Amino acid sequence: MLRLLPALFFVLMFPGYLISAPARANIVEIKLSPNLLGTADYRKGNPELPVILLLHGFLQTRNAPPMSRLADALSDAGYPVLVPTLSMGISRRNKSLSCEAVHKHTMQDDLKEISEWVSWLTHHGHRKIAMIGHSSGSMELLAYLAGKRSIPVERIILVGITPIETDIDQHRKARAEKSAESRQTPALKHFTMAYCKNNYATPVAAYLSYADWTGDEIVMALGKIRVPVDVVLGGKDQIMTPAWQAQLKKSGVPITLIENAGHFFDGEYEFELNDRVNEILKKKPH
Repeated sequence: MLRLLPALFFVLMFPGYLISAPARANIVEIKLSPNLLGTADYRKGNPELPVILLLHGFLQTRNAPPMSRLADALSDAGYPVLVPTLSMGISRRNKSLSCEAVHKHTMQDDLKEISEWVSWLTHHGHRKIAMIGHSSGSMELLAYLAGKRSIPVERIILVGITPIETDIDQHRKARAEKSAESRQTPALKHFTMAYCKNNYATPVAAYLSYADWTGDEIVMALGKIRVPVDVVLGGKDQIMTPAWQAQLKKSGVPITLIENAGHFFDGEYEFELNDRVNEILKKKPH
């Protein structure tokens, strides 16, 4: 009873306000193939607002920040929210994958799953969709949207978008080996991918499906996108190279820079990220 007194005092003093708890996320599932189920957190929110689909970064899950924290903030602001976990070939995956795991999933598999989740949203009555991705999740949402015409997505926000770091020599050699691999059973090889240093175990074709999305490919996709796009970057992003940041600025895409924020927008910068994203979402789509 004593714990309720402050809240009761607030309601009596300010009767026009209601104290509401954050919306609880429901876990929803879709069948991606006969033996593969994908999962997501879903919060209904205000049906008058666009639903926000948020996508995690490299090898992570829907529980990884900053997208998980941003999802909470957007839900508190009334937005319907869907936060899927890319299956990466694992039914109901709920843990991040290690570098040493066998990675047979491809970029094309991920894009197909994004498409399935967009269909799920439209089948559940959402006619307006905004997308927000973090890091490689931004790259994948961009790849999904590039060149598409008839889709219900009205805006995309790319948080900390950057090409996945690869080894230049490995990348060149893998491209040369790809045609030979297609004539035989794909063998697992070890590559450098992002923070996985020579221990990302995958067939050559699966590796190239991600590695071929270089900075140039991302900029080309930005030129093909048919919905409003915004980029949010941390001023002290330890993942992003100065050359890539300069290339992004040259592309002409609107960039919001959060000074002193790192790649994951942790600490006090979590709240600034929430504010900047809310401001972008309130801009009228054109």
